[in-house]
Amino acid sequence: MSIKSIIRKICPKSLIKLILASINQCKELAYRLDMSLFPRKMQYYCPCCGLKYRSFIAGYFRKKSGRFNSSRYEHTRQDVLCPLCRSLPRHRILALWFKEHKEWLGKSKILYFAPSRSEATWLKRNGVSCTTADLYKNADLKLDIQATGLPDDSYDVIICNHVLEHVDDFRAALKEMHRILRSGGSFICSFPMDQNIELVDEDPSVQTSDERLRRFGQNDHKRIFGMKAEQFLVEADFKVEKIVGEDYPKEILPVIGPADYDMNILFRCIKG
Repeated sequence: MSIKSIIRKICPKSLIKLILASINQCKELAYRLDMSLFPRKMQYYCPCCGLKYRSFIAGYFRKKSGRFNSSRYEHTRQDVLCPLCRSLPRHRILALWFKEHKEWLGKSKILYFAPSRSEATWLKRNGVSCTTADLYKNADLKLDIQATGLPDDSYDVIICNHVLEHVDDFRAALKEMHRILRSGGSFICSFPMDQNIELVDEDPSVQTSDERLRRFGQNDHKRIFGMKAEQFLVEADFKVEKIVGEDYPKEILPVIGPADYDMNILFRCIKG
């Protein structure tokens, strides 16, 4: 049994949460001090937490071969993770897009599925409120994205990044998002995209974690999308706009990575 497992077993969750929060506060102070003392050495910027850094860092993806297919991480940059809030390129791209639309977001009723720590950090820092949703983890609402049970036309904005590859029926999920979104509202999403696939690679006969790991790149993925997967968004009756990394400054490192299917592309899907 690892030290982490022992600590989790003997310590109350509230105490662990308090300790982790204190550690993060200390880290933030250290990074802020470094930023103040050596501003010229700060090459990178994370708009999620609002700090500048000497460098971003590599994640643990290659080390967890039971969860992540390590071959997907061999030919892409690994030093793409924010050392404080753990944002990835797609999170920082979206944070800058959020900044461009801050006034609109502030007036919107927002539903956020499976919220990432980094994007949630940006929303909190900028006073933008949202309702969080997740089927398994702690959130404001426990919802199945394929059948939420929410009324029609409930939200102005729905955020859903790297969720559609996990659900049984992503087409049903898209239909459901269209239903609960208000007219003129925006469904903002992203998903893993393989450059060698056109639309989607999925197979209901692939059932085990090992099979999913090998074929789809992660042990809980049920498919991997292709470079023309935007078609599914259009078929769900959305008007689609792309949010692409090339439109944003190099200091946020808006590259493909850490996996080769982690494209620097997000989609804003507008309900007409």
